[in-house]
Amino acid sequence: MTAPKKEYDAIIIGTRIAGAILGSLLGEQGHKVLAIDRAEFPSDTLSTHFFRAPAFRAFDAIGVMDEVGQQAPKLRVNYNVIDGIIFPEPVDRPEDYPFFMNIRRITLDAILHRRLATAQGVEAVQDAVATGLIWDGKQLVGVKWKDDSGKHESRARVIVGADGARSFLARKVKAEFEHRDEITRTMYYAYFSGIEPNEGPAAEFHYNGNEIGYLMPCDANLSLLAISAPIDEFEHFKKDPAGHLMARLNEMSAMKTRLSAGKMESKVMGTGSIFTYKRVPYGPGWALVGDAGMAFDPWSGQGIDQSSSHAKILAGHLNQFFADELTWEAAMRDFHQKRNAFSKKAYRQTSTFSSDLRPMTQAALKKRGLAH
Repeated sequence: MTAPKKEYDAIIIGTRIAGAILGSLLGEQGHKVLAIDRAEFPSDTLSTHFFRAPAFRAFDAIGVMDEVGQQAPKLRVNYNVIDGIIFPEPVDRPEDYPFFMNIRRITLDAILHRRLATAQGVEAVQDAVATGLIWDGKQLVGVKWKDDSGKHESRARVIVGADGARSFLARKVKAEFEHRDEITRTMYYAYFSGIEPNEGPAAEFHYNGNEIGYLMPCDANLSLLAISAPIDEFEHFKKDPAGHLMARLNEMSAMKTRLSAGKMESKVMGTGSIFTYKRVPYGPGWALVGDAGMAFDPWSGQGIDQSSSHAKILAGHLNQFFADELTWEAAMRDFHQKRNAFSKKAYRQTSTFSSDLRPMTQAALKKRGLAH
């Protein structure tokens, strides 16, 4: 039996980084929000999870930065190795958050979802799957969804897809791409115990030709070790993920001596299907945020910074729309422009160097007077 219809200001599909931040902000602004996610938290997801000041500002905006900051070491040194040349540099900017962090998604997403569930005006439902959309002519006005209690139909002034790269909403509304790259890289990672970080502690980036090895302390006294490699390595990784990951990490000369002390504490996770793209992020009655609207090849570690910041931008413009300060078209046009402007540099760098990192790394050496 279908449950009675409900009315909201916003329905958000997906409640991880972007969805949880957006829903928390809208709820605290006094709007009525339904936020659904197919996961039950705490829940892990395939993702890079390195982030910087833009993410910290978003976490602070919803009141969870203190809790986030207690989960893992603050990484105060940017430890770079390019083809054997080592140049550590302090993280000395920006002034508000002069450090990086790395927290597993199973930990971070649980913090954000708890905040969402306690925000005023928010109904957060886990284990809930969007099954269809409700239209009034060309205007999207609602979502059909189901959970353990049955089938539901809910209506809202705006439906937001914060449901990742394989977004249900983006697919159903046939959101157009502004730009997209071919898939050029693969990423694999696992968590290890027993590996001492470099002094700082440091976020480590080990470049070996067109590959990057990452070593970063994270929560639960673990370290993340990862490899980003050209996409033609994907078939090798699929056949033996753990063996190929360790073989690649052992080719990183400044990392190799510490690997023998480490113990792999997780399965190896990875993918060869993520590419860099921008979608047009709105249409009649709907909007996209986070990876649903813009995604970055994970080599640049930009995903959480960008998704969290886009959620803040969208929350501000939706608030103006709900308050009748701006028309829908004006509010979403401004969101679109500000989203793209905020991400312009990070998007260009990720896209430009995804196929070949060497022009970027050689320029970095030359800038510091370290080039061969």
